[in-house]
Amino acid sequence: MAEGVSEETIIVTGSRIVRPNIDAASPIAVVTGEEVVANADVTLDTFLNTLPQVNPAGSTTSNNPGNNGQSNVDLRGLGSNRNLVLINGRRPMVSGTDQSVDLNTIPQGLIERIEVITGGAGATYGADAIAGVVNIITKNDFEGLDLRATYSNSVPEMDAKEYQISGTLGGNFADGRGNVALSVEYSKRESLIKAQRKFAQQATSTTGSFPTGRYTSAAGNPIDPDAISALFAGYGVDPKDYPTEGLLAFNSDGSLFGIGTFNNPRDVANYRYDLESSPANANLNFFPDFYSYNFDIVNLLVLPLERKSAFFRGNYEVSSSFEFFTQAGYTEYTSSSALAPTPVGVTIRAPGENSEIQASSALISPGGRATGFMVPVTNPFMPADLLTLLSTRTGDNTNYAGSGATEAVNIGYRFLGTGLREQVFDNQVLQGLIGARGDIAEGWRYEAYYSWGRTVIDQEARGNVNVQRVQELLEAEDGGVSICEGGFNPFGIQPLSQDCVDYVDEVGRTSTKFTQKIAQAYVTGDLVELPGGTMSIVLGAEQRKFKYSFDPGALFGPIAGFNTSVPAGGTNTFTDFFGELYVPVIADKLDVTLQGRRSKSDFNDVVNGVNGTPSTDWTYGATVIFSPIQQLRLRGTYQRSVRAPNFGELFSGGGGFPQIFDPCSISSNFRNSGGAAATDICANAGLTGGLGTLVDTFAATPGAQAFITTTGNTNLKPEKADTFTLGGVFNWNGFTGSIDYYNIKIKDVIRVPDPNIFIAACYGYLGQNEGLDDGTPYCDSVWRSGGNIVGIIAPEELGGDENGYFQFINQGKIKTSGIDFQLGYNLPTDFVKGESSLSMNLFLNYLIEYKIEEIPGLTIDYADTVAYFGAGLGQSFPEWKGHLNLAWNMDPITLSTRIRYIDGMKNRASVQFEGEEFTGPGSVIYVDAAVEANIDPVTLRLGINNLFDKQPPQYAPNVQSGTDPSLYDVIGRRAYVSARLRF
Repeated sequence: MAEGVSEETIIVTGSRIVRPNIDAASPIAVVTGEEVVANADVTLDTFLNTLPQVNPAGSTTSNNPGNNGQSNVDLRGLGSNRNLVLINGRRPMVSGTDQSVDLNTIPQGLIERIEVITGGAGATYGADAIAGVVNIITKNDFEGLDLRATYSNSVPEMDAKEYQISGTLGGNFADGRGNVALSVEYSKRESLIKAQRKFAQQATSTTGSFPTGRYTSAAGNPIDPDAISALFAGYGVDPKDYPTEGLLAFNSDGSLFGIGTFNNPRDVANYRYDLESSPANANLNFFPDFYSYNFDIVNLLVLPLERKSAFFRGNYEVSSSFEFFTQAGYTEYTSSSALAPTPVGVTIRAPGENSEIQASSALISPGGRATGFMVPVTNPFMPADLLTLLSTRTGDNTNYAGSGATEAVNIGYRFLGTGLREQVFDNQVLQGLIGARGDIAEGWRYEAYYSWGRTVIDQEARGNVNVQRVQELLEAEDGGVSICEGGFNPFGIQPLSQDCVDYVDEVGRTSTKFTQKIAQAYVTGDLVELPGGTMSIVLGAEQRKFKYSFDPGALFGPIAGFNTSVPAGGTNTFTDFFGELYVPVIADKLDVTLQGRRSKSDFNDVVNGVNGTPSTDWTYGATVIFSPIQQLRLRGTYQRSVRAPNFGELFSGGGGFPQIFDPCSISSNFRNSGGAAATDICANAGLTGGLGTLVDTFAATPGAQAFITTTGNTNLKPEKADTFTLGGVFNWNGFTGSIDYYNIKIKDVIRVPDPNIFIAACYGYLGQNEGLDDGTPYCDSVWRSGGNIVGIIAPEELGGDENGYFQFINQGKIKTSGIDFQLGYNLPTDFVKGESSLSMNLFLNYLIEYKIEEIPGLTIDYADTVAYFGAGLGQSFPEWKGHLNLAWNMDPITLSTRIRYIDGMKNRASVQFEGEEFTGPGSVIYVDAAVEANIDPVTLRLGINNLFDKQPPQYAPNVQSGTDPSLYDVIGRRAYVSARLRF
């Protein structure tokens, strides 16, 4: 703090972001514990996600892509695994395979303030602090009783209830040498389904997986198109709507219907399901242009939460040389997610060629593969109309056994019989810490602590389907009647007996356990008196031990539904030595701080018996603070940080369905401008062949998804990051403010390659494969079935493993830079009421760049782009984000408002598939307002968030619900009331 500058002139009273960073070398935003709960947010992530430094990621609205009900903080969009969450400067218990902290496990009652440090801090806090640190400071001298209750709900709908009850009790003892405090909380959040919001009722993306069943065309063994035309002529269909072979699905009466073609005169034909009441549930955004199942209407928009937590802290000073301190916490909460019934995307291969998570069938030829189900033409449920069409086949698809009219049939299917895919999570986190600190000698102090923690996450996943057992039913001579009552008829929406449901249904019960042990000790003291002040030093050591185990239960195998998983488990150990040197060069003018840390990491894959190779890395940094005049302080930092691979990256795997773009659609710019070369590559390129005869008519539907399998990689090495910040803080004529430039560059980035980049690189985008050669490794990664891209394989030369699975690899760089600006002002309004004042605080972030080296030599700047499903959580990057906070304090009444701004963006897909047309969201402004009355010992607050009921902007492709529900408000106007009683 500059000489003569008081704390009162630095902190902008009544604002949300205060300014004790006048002395800090790194940019720091600080919020008080009261501000954290001011808007009745029951979880920390809801509040932190409103800060411009934070990219909203795993949150209360992360149903799909899911986050296992957890809440994380993501600084600068670099991922929650690249920033640290601390409590009182120490690491709390982790709750994820990426070793991130679940903010749901941190109670709010004892929070004194939260410091958000942006820029690398690896030399100070160790691995993972690449983007910065969120340090939660608890009250260390709380005395009395503090009771608080909050209630909020959407208005006028009253369908998004949240409430929280908390109490904190504490007191001093031994003449003030000791203090203990206990805080307990109970929170509950009501779920909200997409049917309850008009913008989310109809899916904005599409699916090729239908509950009616869908015929998958077979390259090399097509149905005679004249036979299809004759069949639909018999149905009385207009000739313009006659479907092609790849556009056939099944009615329940044994007839077939044409699913139509997007943006084409060919509409849906002979559809015999009721549009309002049938489980076929046609998506009315697209019908009758084409049929797609509306999977969104039953999905969750806001996840339910019920949480109980307790947090205890205490300290006792025996003497100046020994003070004992401790803290302990326990949190238990349940949450759940829900998705539409299961689309079947498990790979089927020939017997003996399938992996443990793939199904096998004798209907697949050696070397072949398929997704969905394989049905022999002898199946007794085979509709007569379909058999008529199949009898015209005279070719041979080498993927399938047989040939001609007797070759087996591949169908796509969504399994209604097993109900919704539901996940119920039960999380229990127990953690404790003991430590001591005190004086060693004059000017020297020490601190040491040991912490232990355990997290247990039990998950029940319902609505899964055992694909191997379904194949048994389909391949049985009687259609499975001898195996379960009634057998299984996949042609149209047909009844399925409870006996058959029980046979194919897989209720997965998984268990994840983490254990963490940390020991740390350091000394700090004065070395020598310099002309500018006292040189000080810190020396310390730390060891962190982590253990992880995951039991997938029934979700290990050829299971469709929630992403299949494999058993995983391992240990990770870090041994660090660190130091810090503070050098005051010129008194009250120039300070320099040097930092260094040596870290040795070692891991073991317990399940597979793999011992990792120990890695030793150095992190270091320097900070400079220069005050040329009292009103101005300049600051700069440099940090080298390191992040070792985490459990998820080393050991975990599973399956997923990222959203993809298909350049071979006849409506794409690629097809319209690429000429014969574009037609040729679309006809031929692909792992199992291209579009073939469908090339002249193929139209991909919006929002298509493709299956990928991911796996861990024990050959990973640590990431390294260089962070540079430069800025200044000023205090002039009642104004306080700061402006800071930040630049973060990460190399050897640990990530899974983007499957859309593989597609783009095959079809000539981004300067790749300009000759449109259909034999490149990128083209060999594209897997088509029935014309559609149904999966993406990762060949070994592109970073995949021997099975073609996507695995985490060290590849390329990420670089982001931007400018943070803060301005505060406090205006006395004694002319209205004595000792009243109007305070203002403005915070702006300008994003200069966010660049990712996607493949060697190819870097894409994602600044000013919005994410879509499959890009990952927290991957929307508006150029401008801003907050304006105003508060008029007229004791005992305070009127306040918060105005939030999010800049408009173009779609992420538009920079990956240049020349194609995609939509993006416009700019959004949210206005919140509140009135508070403070009459000791009671404080009452009434407020409205999103006062003008601003609806989330719609764009395509999107994350979910037509928008990015982590970034934008999906609930709408929300009123709240809170009451507080203090003694």
